[in-house]
Amino acid sequence: MKFQVQEIGKHKNFSRRNNNLFIRLNNVCGFLLFAAASFFIFPNIAKAQNENLLFDRLSVNLKIQNMHLWHGSVVTPGAMMASSIEYTSSNEKLIAGLWGGASFNGQYKEFSYYTTYHFTRNFDISLISHNNYSNSEEVNIFSYDKHTSPNFVDIVFQYTVSDQLPLKLCWSTILFGNGGDFKVNKDNTDTNSYSNYVELSYTFFSEKETSLKLFAGGAFSFVTEKTFYSNNSNITNLGVTINKKVNLLSNTVPVLATAFWNPETKLGALLLSVSIF
Repeated sequence: MKFQVQEIGKHKNFSRRNNNLFIRLNNVCGFLLFAAASFFIFPNIAKAQNENLLFDRLSVNLKIQNMHLWHGSVVTPGAMMASSIEYTSSNEKLIAGLWGGASFNGQYKEFSYYTTYHFTRNFDISLISHNNYSNSEEVNIFSYDKHTSPNFVDIVFQYTVSDQLPLKLCWSTILFGNGGDFKVNKDNTDTNSYSNYVELSYTFFSEKETSLKLFAGGAFSFVTEKTFYSNNSNITNLGVTINKKVNLLSNTVPVLATAFWNPETKLGALLLSVSIF
């Protein structure tokens, strides 16, 4: 939604005051979205307290990766740790979590939050706040101002056809925030792109603790030619993912390997991720 203010007479501060007001309202909206989504957690918490102890619904996870990939881009090329704290409702339909990423050299830093609701076994919707402040000189984790903050919120829809036909569709749309998801017009105004990333993946086999998946993803916008992921509508992510449990120090450890190629940027990389717990 584009917020427009016209200067009236000699009231030159009118536009500035309203722009500042919009920025504050935009920041508040980001947290209200997550507050509204989190509202549905409380009935599940109460139920969990009756059926199971609350701490049984909480989990802490840690992964070590040689790099971090996202939607066909290399977020950080260096080794990093990815950690998360999750709450899962007693009926396992609702997940709410905090996700943190940090590279060993200290150049990459991210702290994001997410909620996911599973409507069925095959269909779920997630709301994610991505807060990557690696290159920000002045960090404001609470700001969603698209001109000054890297934070942004997207909504993700995922649908799997069936267990017998493991074809999965993932559709992600950036809702607001982020200092790159808009087009600057000739009159120095800007138009939000509301960029979409759509990915199809197919799991060819999953047996003996090993699975292989091929995927293809692309980016486009209904509003502007450019997107957050590309200069125009294009395929941005082609690759293969292998999940395998391997024996490491007398323990069985889940390992993920993803090879990807981006026709838009002409980049490719191989990700290796090891789940510690």
